[in-house]
Amino acid sequence: MRMKAAVASRDVTIDELATGGYTLLGVLTHASLGKFVVEYFLRRTSWLTRAHHLMSLTTIVAIVLVALRQERSWLYCLESFGAALVVLFVIVLPIHELVHAIAYRLVGARDVRWDYSARMLAVWVVAHRFVADARAFAFVALAPFVIINAALIIAALIWPSIAVFLLFVLLWHLHGASGDWALLNFMWLHRADGFWTYDDADAGRSWFYGRV
Repeated sequence: MRMKAAVASRDVTIDELATGGYTLLGVLTHASLGKFVVEYFLRRTSWLTRAHHLMSLTTIVAIVLVALRQERSWLYCLESFGAALVVLFVIVLPIHELVHAIAYRLVGARDVRWDYSARMLAVWVVAHRFVADARAFAFVALAPFVIINAALIIAALIWPSIAVFLLFVLLWHLHGASGDWALLNFMWLHRADGFWTYDDADAGRSWFYGRV
């Protein structure tokens, strides 16, 4: 419960956001998440997105170095690349979203729901009508990224015989977390305004507010 007290943010209600001196920064339609990612992960960049790109590049370099050191064939690397993608969709992404759901619970959300898009091959969780400030939002967004990536790196060090495969899983997970980083980048670009957000699962949208 100490973690909950440290990051929870229930000092602003949805009604206050709409009428109490806050300004609407943007609305994200969940079905159009891909457009949002293109805008705030690839076009409107910051040190956050550049750091993410650097992590991806570092992972690629690590894969190459480990593969060369272990004298892995191109066929082995290609098979590991494909197997890692399957593992990402079947195992890693469900765990990723489960960690998001747990993190939402830790910051005080009670109505946490799952949604998906077959068109985007994406699954996500939302905290229905729960208002989160910047600190709580960053905690929820980063929790699976930190936990899963750290676990993959440690596993690669413990089991070097499958390190190439695990590093490919890491690379795919970095790519799969681009939506979280687009949201974090959006928050960073509006940091001077303050930041509050809430999801509406029924409407399929998320609202972002700053202080007037």
